[in-house]
Amino acid sequence: MSRRKADYPAKRSMNLFYKPDRTTKPATIALYVLFALVCLLGLGKFLVYDVWTETAGARRALESAERQLEGVMLELTDYGEVWERYSRYSATEEERALIDRMEVLALLDEAVAASMDTVSISGGTVQLQFSGVTLAETAQIVKALEASPIVASTMVNTAATTQLDGAPAYAGGPVQASVLIQLQKEVSEG
Repeated sequence: MSRRKADYPAKRSMNLFYKPDRTTKPATIALYVLFALVCLLGLGKFLVYDVWTETAGARRALESAERQLEGVMLELTDYGEVWERYSRYSATEEERALIDRMEVLALLDEAVAASMDTVSISGGTVQLQFSGVTLAETAQIVKALEASPIVASTMVNTAATTQLDGAPAYAGGPVQASVLIQLQKEVSEG
């Protein structure tokens, strides 16, 4: 048997390309330093400059608010006098508890379809005298008054005839009535 020569790879040319290491040269070091400075500058903008400008803006807003507060405090120097004038012209607790007189008069004007002789409003009561209606009409007037939410109760004190000829009041003639009305604040439904 013959031995053949085995084919082994062999290098027949020479590679002369050589890449020198430049990481130790001053230009490369300068680039790394410049990159680090740019990164620090970017971080400094977000971590220092933005916080500093925000703080300066907050200080300006605080100074503005303090000036405004000083102006308001100067306006409040005569607060006692203003409160005294307000208390003098505003409604007292007792007056606020009363029902509006114009509302009461509007109710009487709407409900009483007769000649009102006298109306006396004192606190939470109304004393009303009217004439020129029959007993049935007097009952309707009292019913209309009691239907109002500001009326707590009514009481007819007297209902006397105004006829002079001696005809009885139940005969349908006009009477003079006196009604006592107890008022209440409207109850809010809610």
